[in-house]
Order: sequence, then C-alpha cells, then structure tokens
Amino acid sequence: MDLTNIIKMLTGNNLIGEISKKFNIDSSKIIAVIKAAIPKFLSAMQKNASTAAGASALSQALSNHAGQALGLNIEDGMKILGKVFGGNLPSVVSGLSSQTSTTNDQVSNILASIAPNLLSILGKNHGSAGNNIGNVLGSLLGGGSSSSSSASGAGKLLGGLLGKLIKK
Repeated sequence: MDLTNIIKMLTGNNLIGEISKKFNIDSSKIIAVIKAAIPKFLSAMQKNASTAAGASALSQALSNHAGQALGLNIEDGMKILGKVFGGNLPSVVSGLSSQTSTTNDQVSNILASIAPNLLSILGKNHGSAGNNIGNVLGSLLGGGSSSSSSASGAGKLLGGLLGKLIKK
C-alpha cells in the first residue's frame, strides 16, 4: 500500500457520501479537504512519533483502530484530532479552511470524520507489518525501517512519506 492508495481508500468509497449527507457538504470540497489534510496529519504524527512515548502511543492507536470498518465515528475522530494536533488544531482547521474554500466547521467535521478511518487504514498495515510503527510507515514507502529505534525510525519514515506526498 502506498499513499495514493490511502487517499483513494478515504475518497473512493461511501465515506464521502456519508460525510456529505450528514454535514451537507459538497463532495468535491470533502475530497479537497482530505487531500490537503493528509500532509498535515502525517506531519503531526511525525512530530508525535519523534519521542519513544509518542511512537508508542501512535503504535497503540493504530493497533486499536486496525480492525475498524470505514465509516463515521465523529466522537472518536474529535479525540484523535485532539491527540494528533493538540493545541495546534484551531490553526490547522483555519489553514485548511482558507486553502480549500470551506468553513472552519466544515473542515472540523471532515477531519473528525476521516481521522478514525485514516488510523484504521494505517493500522491494518501496522498489524501486517509487525508492531514497529517504523515498519508500517516503511511499508508505505516500499521499504522497512532502517532504524532500531521506533521513535526515530517512525519520524524518519513519516518525513520521507510526507516529502513524497508534497512532491506529487
């Protein structure tokens, strides 16, 4: 699985329709927000995974979400957003709103809708790659973690993944 597949999984199923129906948001705006938000999610995860505690927490979150079916779980999504973005969430929402010509409320609802789904997608790879978060992210890049430290391996791999996304 690569980053393109992750975006397709988030945008190429009935999740977009569910979000559109629940929040009355045009599907093209939802897709635009998702595409713009993925680098921000990955960047925040990279920062969180730069410590052993952060890497462990991310690994646990991926394991917890690995078996979940894609769909709306706004309450869980809001919790995930708080953990991933922390106090930076308002500025992330505002930036995405400006970037995608959507309201802050629309962006918040979309992010909360996709957060558990993103963790579910990444978690499925996490489970198949073993318990090292670096292996999950390495599999997205087409290789494994070359670092023996989960924290530094996860951070390096997320950085490489983010770099590939931004170049596309």
